[in-house]
Amino acid sequence: MSGKYGSRNHHGKHAIDKAEPLAIRMLKQEHHIFRDLFDEARQAQPKRLTEISRELCMRLTVHMTIEEELFYPALKPIIGGDEINEGIVEHQSGKRIIAELEQLDGIEELYGSKVHVLGEETIHHIDEEDEGLFEDANKAHRAGDIDLDALGETLRSRQAKLYDDIAATGETGRTREAQPDEVRKA
Repeated sequence: MSGKYGSRNHHGKHAIDKAEPLAIRMLKQEHHIFRDLFDEARQAQPKRLTEISRELCMRLTVHMTIEEELFYPALKPIIGGDEINEGIVEHQSGKRIIAELEQLDGIEELYGSKVHVLGEETIHHIDEEDEGLFEDANKAHRAGDIDLDALGETLRSRQAKLYDDIAATGETGRTREAQPDEVRKA
């Protein structure tokens, strides 16, 4: 599928290069899914929009968790805190909208608008990651400052555990996401 967002998936720094380390390939694959789902949401009828929204909320929650627990902390001492701190603040904004969407039935007047705003914020965030953060991470990997293939295996394992927890309980279980007091310090 391509549209306003999905059409970016195979262009420029959004494209997945098989030579990139596993961590970057994995996160970009998720970014492709987000862009395609937000494109689909733009045209969806209310019932399908609710289904897409539920999937997006789940996927985004897992994605943000693995970034905050593993990816960001591994990169912060190497590339500095500015990009990482901005990513955490952007995650907090997305989490607020996700929390609101999870309390709604999909029939509310502002439901579609909330999904749209979540999409705009998410696309802005992932575009910045693709075009900036991942480039910095790739440079650090090539310099031998971080092993993004090993980190990718850790990300994959944690992601699988979170999805298993959701399948078993409907919840992600205990996570170690960035806390609001960390955001205030940023």
